[in-house]
Amino acid sequence: MYLNVQRAALRLGVAPHTVRRWTASGLLPCTRTPGGHRRIRDEDVEALAQQIGGSNHMAARRARERELDTLLETSLALVSRLEVTDLLQEVAERLTRLMDCHFCAISIYDEGSQTVTMLADFDDGGRRLPDTEEYSLSRYPLTRHVLEEKVPAVVNPSDPAADPDELLELSREGDKSLLMVPLVYGGRAIGLLELMDHLRERRYSRQELRICGAIAGQAAAALHNAQLFADAGAAARDTQAVCELIDAAGDELACLAGAHDVDELLGAAAESLSRIFDAASCVVVAEGGRAGVVREVSRTDGGTARVSASGARRLVAFSGADVLTVSDTSTSSDLRIAVSLSRPARIGERQLLDLLAAVVSGHLHRLRTQGTDSREHMLSTDPVPGGPK
Repeated sequence: MYLNVQRAALRLGVAPHTVRRWTASGLLPCTRTPGGHRRIRDEDVEALAQQIGGSNHMAARRARERELDTLLETSLALVSRLEVTDLLQEVAERLTRLMDCHFCAISIYDEGSQTVTMLADFDDGGRRLPDTEEYSLSRYPLTRHVLEEKVPAVVNPSDPAADPDELLELSREGDKSLLMVPLVYGGRAIGLLELMDHLRERRYSRQELRICGAIAGQAAAALHNAQLFADAGAAARDTQAVCELIDAAGDELACLAGAHDVDELLGAAAESLSRIFDAASCVVVAEGGRAGVVREVSRTDGGTARVSASGARRLVAFSGADVLTVSDTSTSSDLRIAVSLSRPARIGERQLLDLLAAVVSGHLHRLRTQGTDSREHMLSTDPVPGGPK
């Protein structure tokens, strides 16, 4: 019986081009058809298989090739995902299918606070489940061990040495087995993969753990890159927003030139700054004067934030909000400004407030100079006592 190159390659567990190379070198005898195609005797293929390790060797070789194919395919899929949400779903779908599990949870790890926060939890159908709150590693010593030592761990209810806290979680969720694999990037754990089987206890083979660990490494690098991409996008949006604020600031602050005294200037500055930053409140203090503005502004969550009228005398804290403050004494004006936002401050907004404070200080200096000039003019025109009228 004669085999073609493809069948011989399948029998030997190698690629077809390897068989062609062996026939060309004489390692594997072959004949050719009138059309020039190689034909190899079944006996010669079997003899070569025995020489290079027998059937067990072939099975191991095929397993390694499947493993490499899986890793390559997964790597290409993860590299193409730059959005965090898409990346998490891709990782979960591939791992639940590859490891034949029912759920995959992906979390990030904060080494400083020793807390773990879930990013997403998917079932084997690709549906996203409700996320849980962050939890402290002080409650889960096995999870801490996985992250600190960067090693996987399996939890099964029948294991007498199983972590009781993890067993309690398994029981609460109705799961039968848990596999935890650290997400390692740059030599440190940045997160955690958790694979749950809902029907049976699991004893993972060394090859399964190796594949899962390799995919976790790819997922960690992809997650890091996706987070950098998200941060870069947020920074670009913040920069664009600040550029728009700068454009608006010129028109808004033009009214300061018409102020005739300190109180009028402070009031105009508070109004302008509150509009420029879309602030909930703004307080401006200088030279014994004070002005404050309270506004109703849109919240990032779609609602509104409103401060009571007394907010002009006290800064009101909002959940997720920020307060920008600046003091400028360069012109002896003792100027202080506080802008209360209903959102986190954007990149560049603090620096912009410094610039605008310098503009307000300039107008304070103008008023002070005008006042000095007026007093000097009045003194110069007053009649000298005892002099000619």
